[in-house]
Amino acid sequence: MIELSKTLFKYRNAVMFILLVEFIIVVSISALTTSSFILALSLYIFVKNSIMIALLYLLCRQFDQEQVDISTVLGEDVGNACIFGGIGLIMYDENRNIMWTSELLKELGMDLVGQKLLEWQPGLEILFEEESVKMIEANKRRFEVFNNASSRVLYLRDVTDFNELSESYHNERAVFGYLSIDNYDDTIASVDEQKMAMIQSAVRNDISKWASDYGIVLRRFKSDGYILVFNEQIYDSLVHNKFDILELIKEEADKLGVVLTLSMGIARKYDSLKELEEMSGSALNLAFSRGGDQVVIKSMDEQIRFFGGNSEASSKNNKVRARVIAKTLRSLIKSSSNVMIMGHKQSDLDSFGGSLGMYKIVQSYGIPANIIIDGNSLEDKTGRVVSEMKQQEAYQGVMISPNRAIELTKPTTLLIIVDNHKPSLAIDHKVIDVTKNVVVIDHHRRGEEFIDSPVLTYMEPTSSSTVELITELFDYQESAIKLTEEEATIMYAGMLVDTNNFRARVGVRTFQSATKLKEQGANVCTAYEYLEDDFKDVMARISIMQTAYRYQNNILIAYNNEDTYVSRALLAKVGNELLATVGIDAVFTLGYIEEGEVAISARSSRNINVQIIMEALGGGGHFSMAACQLHDYKLDDATNELEVQISQYLEERGE
Repeated sequence: MIELSKTLFKYRNAVMFILLVEFIIVVSISALTTSSFILALSLYIFVKNSIMIALLYLLCRQFDQEQVDISTVLGEDVGNACIFGGIGLIMYDENRNIMWTSELLKELGMDLVGQKLLEWQPGLEILFEEESVKMIEANKRRFEVFNNASSRVLYLRDVTDFNELSESYHNERAVFGYLSIDNYDDTIASVDEQKMAMIQSAVRNDISKWASDYGIVLRRFKSDGYILVFNEQIYDSLVHNKFDILELIKEEADKLGVVLTLSMGIARKYDSLKELEEMSGSALNLAFSRGGDQVVIKSMDEQIRFFGGNSEASSKNNKVRARVIAKTLRSLIKSSSNVMIMGHKQSDLDSFGGSLGMYKIVQSYGIPANIIIDGNSLEDKTGRVVSEMKQQEAYQGVMISPNRAIELTKPTTLLIIVDNHKPSLAIDHKVIDVTKNVVVIDHHRRGEEFIDSPVLTYMEPTSSSTVELITELFDYQESAIKLTEEEATIMYAGMLVDTNNFRARVGVRTFQSATKLKEQGANVCTAYEYLEDDFKDVMARISIMQTAYRYQNNILIAYNNEDTYVSRALLAKVGNELLATVGIDAVFTLGYIEEGEVAISARSSRNINVQIIMEALGGGGHFSMAACQLHDYKLDDATNELEVQISQYLEERGE
């Protein structure tokens, strides 16, 4: 009976038309004849068709009004289950006209029979193109919709209450954080009591007001540290406003004539309070290692997010940490059977100079040590220096290949990685994989990628170079570290490379380290000779500079000719020279370093954090000096991607 009703409903108009045509034909014939038989037949057909049309009309009307009870269609138990579970059904024909709806939809006031399905919900079109679940809103309710195309039935699940509960759970979920005032102790120590009171009052009032405005529970646990507790709803507001407290504190510090910034570590979406506390502490340490003035957010199911980082880290005057690091490192070296020292791919003179300095420290304790060198992954200038040193008797067998290093590695071997903290950028990550004890010494801002579980990490992004960090460690060894003139000169050249000849990223400690190297015999003239370019490189540099064009008014982008390869050092040098242009805040230089490998060197003034832009492209570095490499890229595609990331960075800063 159900199938008959559905069929009649589907073809009612056609059936009525046929019956009407039949009646008209018979009436027309009877008008042309006086035969009693024809007249009787006409009367019969008139009565019969009238009755059939009436019955059909009544049946279809009843079907329209009352529809078919879902209990009849699916069985009483299934019908009740559908209503209880918030499941609605819609049947449609081949033209996507709604023929029937279940009781649940009727109860929700959704009288849909006779409507066009896609006129009611245009968004359901996708369900006829692919198998998926679509979320819709109807009559102030939310439904998940699935289409069974073979039976022409839509299944609707009412998820309104669930979504409201889920939304409420999300909004009220706990978020934990730490807030620290950067450079607070050094600042307070350098001012008189009156100025100190003004600084403390202004900064604390600003932080307290900010927390109160957002509804954050704030507790101070030390002079420069606070605990933050809030929920996801508040977190969304903080993200929307890009953690405006960062700029507020810097503005307040400027008024007071001091350098103060904030660092925050935030954890969210973890299952326990213990995890929230641990991960927020880890996030804060990451913010510190990246130079401060930023918020680092760790979420259980998302990538690490960063906000801020719009000012360069201030130089630290306190050397207590260097002394503690030196003591710990000394203990690790003395308890090791041998030590391997490794820099990064395409090693520059800072990487090699740092390795050389660390070799001299290990050598002072009588522990066997080797410097890992890949002859195919050295910058040209570094390659010339290494070749000269390998010929000297004192360095016979000291510089070894990664494969030889793996052969010499034992459970008691110590691996010291300098000028790098990313496994992907190490000379050979396999050496890291086979070594149990790893030390990381680096001056770059920490990125998301990091060597797994090092026994000691010394990262100081305020330092100009790795050479500076390692030279400082000389003072805290058991015996004086003695360098040859050549060794001191190479290390001095490493500082020149990373400071752009002492024009960028320099502080008091930078010149103190340079002075120590000079006292050890560093030849300044020779150091500059190490950095000289040959005629070919000079012409290549000029060629790249001629391609420079303005982007976003205050940025220059330059690129090398596609049919030649260049070194990353050359790209960096072009960037340094172009940065001296009036009105330019940042320079990006691109070029192929090998087939399918595009390198980007980034340089900036204090106004733009190029590290953030390079990190978005898989690289890293410092606030004002950073770089990245793009694999399997064409130069045009790399340039376009760079422009996208620059625009996104400026947009997030509100520019």
